Amino acid sequence: MRLPQFEYVEPKTLKQASKTLASDKRTVALAGGTDLLVNMKHRVIEPKRIINLKTIPKLNHVAAGKEGLRIGALATLHDISSSLVIKERCPALAQAAREVGAYAHQAMGTLGGNLCQGNRCRFYNQSAFWRGVRPPCFKVAGKVCYVVPKSKECHSAYCGDLAPVLIALDAQMKIAGPEGERSLPLKKLYTHNGIKPLSLKKGEILREILIPPSSGKTLYLKWRFRDSLEFPILSLALHIEKDGKDQVKNGRIVFSAAGRGPVEAVLAEKMMKGISFDEAMIERISDQAVKEISPMRTSIHSPAYKRKMAGILLKQALEQLRNAK
Repeated sequence: MRLPQFEYVEPKTLKQASKTLASDKRTVALAGGTDLLVNMKHRVIEPKRIINLKTIPKLNHVAAGKEGLRIGALATLHDISSSLVIKERCPALAQAAREVGAYAHQAMGTLGGNLCQGNRCRFYNQSAFWRGVRPPCFKVAGKVCYVVPKSKECHSAYCGDLAPVLIALDAQMKIAGPEGERSLPLKKLYTHNGIKPLSLKKGEILREILIPPSSGKTLYLKWRFRDSLEFPILSLALHIEKDGKDQVKNGRIVFSAAGRGPVEAVLAEKMMKGISFDEAMIERISDQAVKEISPMRTSIHSPAYKRKMAGILLKQALEQLRNAK
């Protein structure tokens, strides 16, 4: 498959990139390109202009300080998975980066690209020839969702690997735009809208992620067909902080590929607070978390099967962190 024709821009500053990005709705940003270029070849997206963000210096840093761990949006997944600082301070993030695609994807793909990737669906992420046998869906300005045909909304799923871990760790994001910079919790990046899954305003670019210090333990588990190349059929991040009495002081459960954005099991998190884990409590927490996700048939597996696997993955994660010191 060949790429469509497009204009190519190499900005030298974030300000220049942001201004160019805001100038035309058919202008898109390029980081690693592992998702964008495939979608362009499939004619899922046909931009008029591409801005190469990798020509902007000082956006691939990994630095630890009193405020926490700062990671630039252009840090590659390989940078993240191999960083000694990240392995020491946030091993679950390094693990999640290792779970993305194959080595070539990790060498090219970036933190920002992984966080800002588009939602996926088995009816949408196909070639133009494949999609041409039926009328267009909501994602391409059509009037139907083939996942839920009677719905008036797009039910494409967010399938990123890094977002669940970072949301579980209360990560903050720094965004640069035409009106300057702003900082927000990372979880506010996601709109849970299948057509427009990100809350970035016109011309805004993700610049940096800040992970605050944490005394807890974090785990990332991913269910997929193969150990490489695949997006998650379902995945989760679990973060637990315990007090001196071995009781849970704070717990976070965040799923990916379980909805139109990363899904946090808020009620299950509340159940964890102040408890000491036993088999019965692990069962109750898992049952509650499964009720809070809304997986659809965006892959070949049924929603019921995905819920079942979500419960199994969470039980495995809770058991692993149950006796973690």
